[in-house]
Amino acid sequence: MRIEAYRGYATRTAVFVSGRVLASRAPGVLRERDNLWRNLVDAYHRFGTDEVPHVPVTVAFAGHERTAETDANGYYHVELPRADGSGEAWLTAAARCSLQGEDVSATHEIVAPGGEAEFGVISDLDDTVIETNVTRILTAAKLTFIGNAKTRKPLEGVAALYASLQSGTVGRAVNPIFYVSSSPWNLYDLLCHFMELNEIPKGPMFLRDYEIHPKKLAKTRDHRSKLDRTLQIMAHFPELPFLLVGDSGQHDAGLYAEAATLHPHRIKAIYIRDVDPATATKRDDHVREHIKTAAAHGVPMLLAPDSQAMAHHAAELGLIPARKEAEVKVEVAKDHERPNPGAAAVTEALGIEHSTGR
Repeated sequence: MRIEAYRGYATRTAVFVSGRVLASRAPGVLRERDNLWRNLVDAYHRFGTDEVPHVPVTVAFAGHERTAETDANGYYHVELPRADGSGEAWLTAAARCSLQGEDVSATHEIVAPGGEAEFGVISDLDDTVIETNVTRILTAAKLTFIGNAKTRKPLEGVAALYASLQSGTVGRAVNPIFYVSSSPWNLYDLLCHFMELNEIPKGPMFLRDYEIHPKKLAKTRDHRSKLDRTLQIMAHFPELPFLLVGDSGQHDAGLYAEAATLHPHRIKAIYIRDVDPATATKRDDHVREHIKTAAAHGVPMLLAPDSQAMAHHAAELGLIPARKEAEVKVEVAKDHERPNPGAAAVTEALGIEHSTGR
């Protein structure tokens, strides 16, 4: 049995953490050149989880403890009071549980925005931070079930852009970043590893549950859950304005435009990464309609071809220093020259299997 302790966040008065209790081994540490069989085995362990329902999990933080029971899918959610007032940007909470005489524990990392925070960032992941080609179903499936953290490629300039947004004009990592995505929780460890490898600022992730049952799967695909989570985060930090970042491949523009109609004075800007900037598509037309909606409420929305365009707009708004725009431009150029590890890994993995006759 093990606890997957997801990153949480702290407001001035409370701490929020979530996790999951599983009775299956954690996926192994993957290597860039792992073959198809190894990656498929690890994908099986990642998606073929054995959840532990109805077990009490106790979370301790700063002298306070709360116990919650896992739901039918093994998830638990805990809210604890916060009165420590520490100036640390990251805090920790300890989770523990016991089942059939086996004691397990894990540590939650908790982002704690302080008084220096200028704004928060709420960002999607797929095709916003990570190059997944979700508009190409076959490619996305290959990267999900064959690739690993080392065979995925960040979007060009993302690390420099998000680091700049995190530091703002203060020059230190004071602005919290929250990642809200339709990716399944089963990929949580892979996403954490990917972001660490590529030096993308860490933050709490809010993903979706993954179930095979058709009715349940349809429910978990409800894109409005992303909007609900976005609004919840904003409500927990009423003192902070926010920057919303997504892509044109799914429903981000419409969801964020709706957020702009509900809380126009809380949103600094909305950035929608164009998933195919070289081609004019109907998706672009839909985004432009949502741009008009946001603009009617005084919120700028940008359909951006790359990270450099976002950095330029953010510098114009005074969210980041002008010199940071130049740094993002340099990283975009460097990333453009990098090979696509995902495509190479898929080709190599399939080639290895073919050559060995498996």
